Amino acid sequence: MTSISSANNIKERTTEFCSKLQKKSPNKFIEKELFSEIIAEFIRQEYDLIPSKERIGKGAVYISKYIAKALFQFLHKNSLYGIEDYYQFGKVAFQSGEITDNSHLQHFALLFLAEYIYNYPEHFDSILNDVLSYANNDKWEIRESTAYIIISAMRKIPSHTLEILTKLISNQNENIRRLVTESLRPSSTLKWLRDPLKNDQILDLLTLLNKDPSIYVRKSVGNNLKDLSKYMPYKILKLMMDWIEISNIKVHDDLASEIGMSQEQKRLLWTIKHALRWLKKNNPEFHPKIKNILGNNYILYFDEKRNRLAKPF
Repeated sequence: MTSISSANNIKERTTEFCSKLQKKSPNKFIEKELFSEIIAEFIRQEYDLIPSKERIGKGAVYISKYIAKALFQFLHKNSLYGIEDYYQFGKVAFQSGEITDNSHLQHFALLFLAEYIYNYPEHFDSILNDVLSYANNDKWEIRESTAYIIISAMRKIPSHTLEILTKLISNQNENIRRLVTESLRPSSTLKWLRDPLKNDQILDLLTLLNKDPSIYVRKSVGNNLKDLSKYMPYKILKLMMDWIEISNIKVHDDLASEIGMSQEQKRLLWTIKHALRWLKKNNPEFHPKIKNILGNNYILYFDEKRNRLAKPF
């Protein structure tokens, strides 16, 4: 039996909801502020339908994603919105969520705008300033969802999007730099990022942030590389070794302790440890190579959860 919270069921209920609304009150689609309120209530109802045991994997972002997809398809199929209307509705919905402190509606708005850019990628540049504003939101979960808009652009206009991300990497705002790294995560949506023959430019961008002063940014860089290590362990191990050599770091048993390192070297070592934690834990066949990068004590004593050595006295 299909779960009530399946993606298809959410989309079907959304389409049915929109069809009923169109028959009863078609003008409500045009009144964007009112329509935002209606959608907010529908999202709440959908969220309440999710069984508690499924909430961890199927929260606000999951629900909003499929409501946004179905709503966009309905509006497009029935010619209810012009191109600019999609953008205006997404913007109004986000503002409404901001005013009412409704993060679910804000997630929806960002995912709706992601659908807009996926279908109309030529308008990406025109909404970029808004995207950067959303990426600097006070709520970290909203900042994270902003990446979906960039990901949509990456799917349709990757070369142009990478040009923009390359410029953003030098932004003084850590939230914007983090947006870059989160937009380049090797998810199933962007499977080509997992291809070692195609992702050199991605690794070059991550390399530029490997000693970033913000741990918020470096954590994202490390997470990205950790994910990539599952698909291309040899390439990631070589990259880590290259980083060590370029930084003139001498490898020794206790290197992972960072004792005696400069501030920049400590930041780099932190990123490398964060990047290699999957291989260390799950692939003992790579331990000899990892020792050559971070030293023997990293293998023997490193605590992944606390990202520090737990060497016994």
